[in-house]
Order: sequence, then C-alpha cells, then structure tokens
Amino acid sequence: MPNPNAAEEHWSDHAICRGADPDLFFPIGYAAPVLREQERQAKAICANCPVVADCLRWALRVGEPDGVWGGTTPEERRLLRRRADAPVRHHLPAITVRGDIAEVAA
Repeated sequence: MPNPNAAEEHWSDHAICRGADPDLFFPIGYAAPVLREQERQAKAICANCPVVADCLRWALRVGEPDGVWGGTTPEERRLLRRRADAPVRHHLPAITVRGDIAEVAA
C-alpha cells in the first residue's frame, strides 16, 4: 500500500543525467564546434536514459528555452512545437458538381 506521507516519485528521479555535470546540458558561450560537441555528449547520455520521453514531454509542455532536454536542443524543440502547432492538412477525395473526383485540402 502506498504511503500517503511519502513524496510522490517524479520522472526526473530516474534520469541518468542527475549524476552528470549540468554544464554539459547547458552549453553557452562557446564556439560552434565546441557547442555541438557538448550537445552531442549530452544527447548521448539522453539516448540511454529510461525517462527521455518524459523529459522531452516536460520540456515541450513548459516551453523550456534552454539546454538539452529529452535528447533535444532548444532549436529542435522549437521546430517540434512549430510542427505540432501547424494545421494538419489532409487531401480527401471529393465529388465535384460534374461528378468528377478531385482532391480537396481539408
């Protein structure tokens, strides 16, 4: 039976980055090659993390503007948010007045 007085477990309790250098996940002020290498190293840690999906969901939900979260950079998260916010366009067949079939964007 769960203990009502126990603190609720959070996904971040299981993140393997908890033991890593935080500066690795927040690279700033470096030349592009150094920055990209730090991002690569941070993403390598994320790739082995059991809660990477939870981490990414959290970063997207709160709009985290900085750092590597859920294996993504701020730029990658902005792109994911733009794609998620873009209207979905499906091309559906429609019958025209003449009875022809045409593609219509829904």
